Formats: sequence, structure tokens, C-alpha cells
Amino acid sequence: LFRSLKCTLGRGGGLRRPRVDPARRCRSCLAMAARVKKKDITDDLSSSILSKLTEEHAQKSAEEEFANDVTILFCGAKKSGKTSVVDRFINPTKDEKDQPKPTVALDYKFARYASEGSSSKVLAHIYDLGGDEGNDNLIGVPIAPTTVANLVMAITIDLSEPHTCMQVLEKWLKLLRHQIEKSVQTFAQENPAGARRLEALQALRGSAYAEHPDRGLINPFPVPLVIFGTKWDVLAADADPEKRKNLCRALRHFALVNGAHLLFLSLKEKASMNNMRSILRQLLFGVAPKGGLPEQLDHSKPICIGDGKDSVANIGVPPSGQTSDRAWRELVEHMFPDPTSLTKGAKRSDADQVGEELVKYPESSIDGMVEQRTEELQQYRRQVERNQRLASEGIEGSKVSVLTAAA
Repeated sequence: LFRSLKCTLGRGGGLRRPRVDPARRCRSCLAMAARVKKKDITDDLSSSILSKLTEEHAQKSAEEEFANDVTILFCGAKKSGKTSVVDRFINPTKDEKDQPKPTVALDYKFARYASEGSSSKVLAHIYDLGGDEGNDNLIGVPIAPTTVANLVMAITIDLSEPHTCMQVLEKWLKLLRHQIEKSVQTFAQENPAGARRLEALQALRGSAYAEHPDRGLINPFPVPLVIFGTKWDVLAADADPEKRKNLCRALRHFALVNGAHLLFLSLKEKASMNNMRSILRQLLFGVAPKGGLPEQLDHSKPICIGDGKDSVANIGVPPSGQTSDRAWRELVEHMFPDPTSLTKGAKRSDADQVGEELVKYPESSIDGMVEQRTEELQQYRRQVERNQRLASEGIEGSKVSVLTAAA
């Protein structure tokens, strides 16, 4: 204490500030500054690490959300073989003579697959859309913001009716692309982390065509797409070889410009059915076929070609000399005119014909059940349309339904 007072008392007993060595003072300041800087750096580092871990966790959660689930939608004209393809993918031993029942509205099946060395199974949700035109609005069920991150599309065209191929294919390409793009936009707003993953996948699909000689013509589909040409055996037996060749070239063109797989099928052609199962296993479960997918471009045999494997040089150009959707469509329409356009009167749909026949044979119990099921289907369609409209406005239809019921 005495030494402390002695240091602080000056002459005459007045107080004075203790002398501090300037070098020592400088070292103290530097040490203090270093401690503050180190603390700030540690806080910044901790903050950056935490934010990075949080971001990675969100990204991982988004990926895991869809890692074990994949959705595929089969669509196309009525009686084009959608259900037959689905059944023989799920059950390869199914006999070719087994004829499935016509699909009413939207049918659902599933398939599971466990890869080697994995304890978890991938679940494939398989939707089969009925071919009636009134079912088109049901594509919003399988193509939704909750499924678009892991989605596959399959369009079936009936080669036994070649005059319908272009119309059916272009119709579904337009409808599906529009619905997918709308779902992607909603998904990006609701799930930013998942949206980044989806953008990366779409960028990867686009980059696959960066070195393609026809990259200027190709507009890749937003999700993996496969085009199935069914009943190949009927086309091969009935169509003129030159006409068949031009139809095949036209379908190859549409598959090329949309970045799609193209595969012709026949229940009687075992090799074509094996190719179908191989390509679906690859798209749904990521299982690449052993030795790769066999490429078949001979127009006298079932076509089989993967996305991005074809080219305008291999396909050729239509007689007009211009490679375009319109040129190929007009060529096919010229070679395969619609038989109904050559007859008087418009062709009635199967539903109209059946409805007229049922009126002739009334049965109260059956008619009542048909009326009830028709009303239930209409209610379901209205509910789907309502949920889609609310979703586009940022409102969940389920919540609105609950609130309405509570009120």
C-alpha cells in the first residue's frame, strides 16, 4: 500500500498519474485489440459455420424428402396400351393375352425397388390416366408441387392408328409441359432449398445437350420423358414400308427436340418389353441396364433410342426440306389421313355410344349406381380444380375446407 501511494503522490503531496512505459502501453493495447479481433473472428466463423450447416441441413432435408419417392404418370389416347405397359412393368410374367380393364379417370399402382447394398427401398407411385378427354384436368393430381422434384412422364401413342399419333403426342407435350412449369413455380415459392436442387437437376439435363450438334433445336422437357409407341406389330403388318418409315422419322424428330426417350413396343416382341422395363427401371430407380440400352434405329424393327442419342443428320429432313414440328406433322397427316374426315358426320365418342345404348335398357338399381358414381367423379374433379386455383393464390385447399366445415 505504501509503495502504491508513493508512486501516486508527487512533490507537495499532490496526486499525479503513474508513469507507464509507452512500449508496455502499446503492447497492452495490441493485446487487447488482438483479443477483440480474435473474438470477432471466432464469432463470425461460428456464425458462418452455423449458417452453412443450417443451409446444408435444409438442402439435405429437401433431398431426403424425395430421395425414396418417385412419381410417374402414363397418359395418352384411350386404348393406347397404357395399362398394359404398367401391368407388364410391375409383373413381367403377365401373359400377353391378358387384357386389362379400361381405366376410369385416374388409376394408381406402386412398385418398390431396393438397390444392392441399400437398406431402404425406392417407392414408385404409378398413375395411369384414362384416355377420355374429360380426364385431362386430373393431371394436376400426380403433377403437383409436392411431386415435381422427382417426376417422370410417359406418353403412349397407338401405332395401330397412325393418323392419331401426331395429334395425341403434341397435345400431351403441351399439356404436361404447362402443368409441370406451373408446379415448379409453386414449388420454388414454397421450398427454396428444394427449388435449388430442382434447378440443378434441370441445369444438368440442359448441359447434356451443350455439345449436341442440334442443340439449337432442342428444348429439353422439364422432367425425364419417355414416349412409348405401342402395338408396333400392327403397324409393321398393315402400313406401307415407306409410310411407316416416315412416321418413325417424325416421331424421332419430336423425341429429339423434346429431349425424350423413344421406344416402340409390342406385347408379342419380348425384346421390346425387356427394353421397356430397362428404361423404366433406369428412370424410376436409377438402375442402368447392363451393357446400356440397346439402340435400334432400323425402321423395320421396333425403334429404341435414348434421350440425346439421335440427331437431325441421322433422322433426315422431310420432303419440304425444313426440319420443324409443322413440316413433320403435315407429312404424317398427308400419308395417314384421318378416316373419319373421309366419311360424313362427326365420329361419336365411345362414351356417347355407350350412353345411348344404356338408355335403351333401363335398370333402376344399376342406373342409380351409375348416376351416383358420376356425381362423385364430378365432385372430385371440382375439388381438384378448386385446390389448384387456391394453390395458385397461395392458399391450401385442405385448410380452407377445414375452416368451412368448422364454420
